[in-house]
Amino acid sequence: MGEPNSGTGGYAVGIASIDAMHVELEERLAALQEGGADVRLALAALQDHLQRHFAHEEALMAEADFPMAACHGREHASVIEVVTEVQRLLEAGDEAPLGRLAPAMLEWFAVHASGMDAALAAYLKQSAPTAA
Repeated sequence: MGEPNSGTGGYAVGIASIDAMHVELEERLAALQEGGADVRLALAALQDHLQRHFAHEEALMAEADFPMAACHGREHASVIEVVTEVQRLLEAGDEAPLGRLAPAMLEWFAVHASGMDAALAAYLKQSAPTAA
């Protein structure tokens, strides 16, 4: 796995479908950090991506009977909850949390990808070597 902040693809775990989702997440977070006039659209695109990304990983975990699935899924749910709250605050006129979201998510993602996602990838490779 690459170093966090090493650019797109820096969070690869060796499972192509997960790696593609990780690249897209990096792109969504970069778009959010750029800000601009359509920050609401960037935030909605991030939320949409997270829903798809996490559903994909959770389907892989269920299919493989991954032993840490519940813990991994709780992390996903917590992130969705945070992004949903930032969206709610933004709609209420509070833009302050938005500026902290992308940096905080990148920090979380570095830990999550190197821990939870790497463990999932190792399990998938062990249980189905053709998964990689």
